[in-house]
Amino acid sequence: MKPVVDWNDIHTSVMNALGEHRVGWADQLALVLEDVKRSVAQHPDVFGDELPVIVQIKQKLGGLRVYTRECNRNIFGELETRVEEIEKTCERCGNSAEIQNVRGYLVTLCCWCYNSYLEDRFEDAEARWPTDLELNVADRFPDLVSADTASLWPSVGPGRLVLLGRFLAEAEHLVRENSETPIQVQISDVKTGPDGSIQVSFSRYDQCLDLLLKRVQLDSKRTCARCGHVGDIVRKKHRATALCAHCQEQGDWNPFDE
Repeated sequence: MKPVVDWNDIHTSVMNALGEHRVGWADQLALVLEDVKRSVAQHPDVFGDELPVIVQIKQKLGGLRVYTRECNRNIFGELETRVEEIEKTCERCGNSAEIQNVRGYLVTLCCWCYNSYLEDRFEDAEARWPTDLELNVADRFPDLVSADTASLWPSVGPGRLVLLGRFLAEAEHLVRENSETPIQVQISDVKTGPDGSIQVSFSRYDQCLDLLLKRVQLDSKRTCARCGHVGDIVRKKHRATALCAHCQEQGDWNPFDE
């Protein structure tokens, strides 16, 4: 593979590789490579006298990937450490961020760029979220409710439907795949509890769901109820929910009305 970095024009090379929509990462990586160039020039005894050959720079599974060949061991270690730091920032603007899953596509965005991304990607979707993620538990997961339950709509906020759907799919798998002892699970209600977490009530319960239930409760405390980005618990009197900074500023949606 041909080198993708021209060491005489580092910033342009990185921008071409990552694209302008990842300028938050490109700006930071360009500075890292400038540091590498300076280290090789000033300390050839440590970093060698040859600049590394960088053959690919890309985003993969929400992370930043920099592939090299003919790379000094110390330079490789430095690059690896600095790239891991960049991965904790928004690929669009460089703000603090975490990996987000948008319908199976992983991106690393801050809450502001994430909501802008949803608005662009899912134009006209209610609450900036895909309408096909509306979740009737009784319709989508009939094995997890009683036979006489016609519908069961969760009251957890649209941003948590993906998280809840994953829990329900894993719970359904456990119920269906247990061949030794038949398992009966009947969900009676799904709502936001007083502590801000997803609370699932059961008329029939099996302890095989203990770990799944604990995980969805903990994860929901840091998942924005409106958009699904990482959020913080917001309290109002005796109730709480999780909201990201972006959604806390929106006055057109009240999570406590859910």
